[in-house]
Amino acid sequence: MRYRPIRQTTVRRRAGIRGARALATGCALAAIGLAAGPAPGALAAPAPMERPATSAAAVHGTTAPGTTVHGTTVHGTAAPDATAHTVTLVTGERVTLHADGSVVVAPRPGAEADYVTRRLDNDVFVIPMTALPYLGRTLDPALFNVSALAEAGVTTTPVRIEATGGVTAPPSGRAFGAALAKQVGAEAAEGSVGGGPLFGGVTSVTPAVATSGERAAPRPAARADHTVKVTVLGTDGKPLPGTTSLALANVDDAARYQEPSLQAVDGEARAEVPAGHYTAMVSAGTFDSAGEPTGVRMATAEFTVPVGGTGGGTDSGTDAATATDVVLDLRKATERITFSTPRPAEEHQLILHYLRQDTRGAVAVNGGVGVSGGAPVYVQPSGRPVTTGDLRFNVYTHRKAPADAATPYSYDLKLANPAGTIAKNQHYTVTGRQLTTVRTDYHSDTPGRAQEVARLMYLPYESSGEALSEPFKAPARRIEYVGGSAGASYQDWLKAGERRFVSQEQTPRPGRTTSADWLRGPLVPGFTEPAGGAAADETWYCAACRKGDALTFSLTTVLDSAGHHVLALPSDITSSHFAVVSGDTTLYEGDGVSGGALTVPPDKAPYTVVYDQTRTNDDFRQSLTTHTEWTFASGHSGGRTVPDNWTCVSEAGEYDGPARCSALPVVVPRYQLDTAPDGTSPAGDAHLVVGFGHVPGVVAPPAVTEAAVEVSFDGGERWTEASVTALGEGRFRADWTTPDAAAGRDASLRVTGTDADGNAVTQTVKAAFTVAADRG
Repeated sequence: MRYRPIRQTTVRRRAGIRGARALATGCALAAIGLAAGPAPGALAAPAPMERPATSAAAVHGTTAPGTTVHGTTVHGTAAPDATAHTVTLVTGERVTLHADGSVVVAPRPGAEADYVTRRLDNDVFVIPMTALPYLGRTLDPALFNVSALAEAGVTTTPVRIEATGGVTAPPSGRAFGAALAKQVGAEAAEGSVGGGPLFGGVTSVTPAVATSGERAAPRPAARADHTVKVTVLGTDGKPLPGTTSLALANVDDAARYQEPSLQAVDGEARAEVPAGHYTAMVSAGTFDSAGEPTGVRMATAEFTVPVGGTGGGTDSGTDAATATDVVLDLRKATERITFSTPRPAEEHQLILHYLRQDTRGAVAVNGGVGVSGGAPVYVQPSGRPVTTGDLRFNVYTHRKAPADAATPYSYDLKLANPAGTIAKNQHYTVTGRQLTTVRTDYHSDTPGRAQEVARLMYLPYESSGEALSEPFKAPARRIEYVGGSAGASYQDWLKAGERRFVSQEQTPRPGRTTSADWLRGPLVPGFTEPAGGAAADETWYCAACRKGDALTFSLTTVLDSAGHHVLALPSDITSSHFAVVSGDTTLYEGDGVSGGALTVPPDKAPYTVVYDQTRTNDDFRQSLTTHTEWTFASGHSGGRTVPDNWTCVSEAGEYDGPARCSALPVVVPRYQLDTAPDGTSPAGDAHLVVGFGHVPGVVAPPAVTEAAVEVSFDGGERWTEASVTALGEGRFRADWTTPDAAAGRDASLRVTGTDADGNAVTQTVKAAFTVAADRG
């Protein structure tokens, strides 16, 4: 037997590959890897071990006079996570970036999360509204390039400050964001925002860590011999004072000219461009005395730069005009975005997505505006559909029940405008027939646990999504109404303490009622499954497969009873041990890993995989220690059982297509433990329904015919065998009596399932649930 590293390969993402099914960078697996756990369904670019985080003690290089460094919390090289990375911006917002470019934004404490997003060359920028007036002047745009910050391993953005007169800046994070908001409010009261230094003398704020965020926007490939003057007019009809950032791009071919952050100073910006058809878009906010946005307006323009002429007309609508003087007029943003829902609901967040494509279908402008707290948002409606390239515009809203509602409820709506236009009527009415009703329980084994939830919604032409997270305390129960335009889908994201969990992508089912359980125990290592109805072009990385004589076994470290899976980072695993045994021979064993790939003999042989895991986490009490053993038989795989869109590890140590790839006959348990949302079960008669199946990709799996369940009330010293009844289709019910003396104690579970071919799983979970305290 020999071990081979999975070689570095380049995997290009395409529209439709989302979440855990995409690799953010190349793929590399060094023998057995991923201390923090792989991305679901993938071996996901792990390093051999997770390295501890390190702090940057200093920023190397020449420091300019008057320069100081703040916030030097930078991770060292850790096991890459192809699923998500979270970074706290200089202004205090916390942004989680998923592999597909989707973002979840949490506000800085004590503030609303009002921001714009811009996307360029696979880079995602999340820019707080209060930072927009200073972008490209005092504030380096690289501070908000979350893609580059994530690639650099940054968790809290370190900054380098240049200032005059001994002035300094507040520390990066909450203090910086609050001070910036205060200055924006003061400047807005004087009628001009963004024109001067920050904090009385700060002239430059840049990242104090090397990133790729300085990448320049694509520049013209042809002669740029035309000057375009763009004037931004405020709601008073005068040039907008201060600094305003706008997007400008060629829609014949965006590679000829594309600038997502062109700066208009006191309402005027100039750019040198080649001839052709162009689009421009600006979003601008108004602010109160505290620096918080009181409203947002978005204006657009379509225009033509003629060959060999200067033009002179203007056009701020969607009708093409021969012009090199262009006006973006915020007075034309007249349509306020509003909603009507079947039950009263207050707006928590509103997100606009504006996507302008060129004639080749490439992105010219890809931007969004996110507003929380109900601030009014106005857009400029189209005069007529665009005629060069395409325009897609949609709105997403998350709305909450009034505070006095007997049962909390919410609405998540994703609604598209007709292709090519921004509709003249921006009032959206939805009915109950358009909505899926999801009765959701958020379980928590610690009372009052701080959690955040967000729903990322997609339309067919979108490859990423955006959402603002909503904080709440768990355990909790509420009704969630979900709906959208044709083809909409959604993926849920939950932060519990410092751990992050995601669901597979789902499709709303209008008029139907479903249920969902989040973090219902026991929480165990296992395997994720592709979402039902997943698109055929969405790549899935097989986690338990044999390709020729390459055997891959890669675990997701924490799954709840509904299949929601944990993201690899940050990890709370303090110890783990992984071993692969065949007969009397240990093929591999190691600490700090949760799976890997190895080359094995071609003859069919029995294998046992053993995985022990201990987690340390003050936000969770239960399921922190598990022991699992899988036994199965495997021989050389010359055929294929997995779908066409799967990829498997080859004997050469590379991710490869599905040829000769067969899923291993690995048995997996699926729990339905009869506990309350707080993880407790009363003394007396108790039961567990456990279903057994096989990992995804197994064709005609043998039936699971035997099951055993044991319960311990003393930490595993003594075990009580439950009475097990077969329910059919691999499901079994276990019944036992919990003694009154166990009240207030944790109970452990051990379950075993065996299929007709002898493949089996035995999983032991310490503190799987808690016996409710005696209220008498």
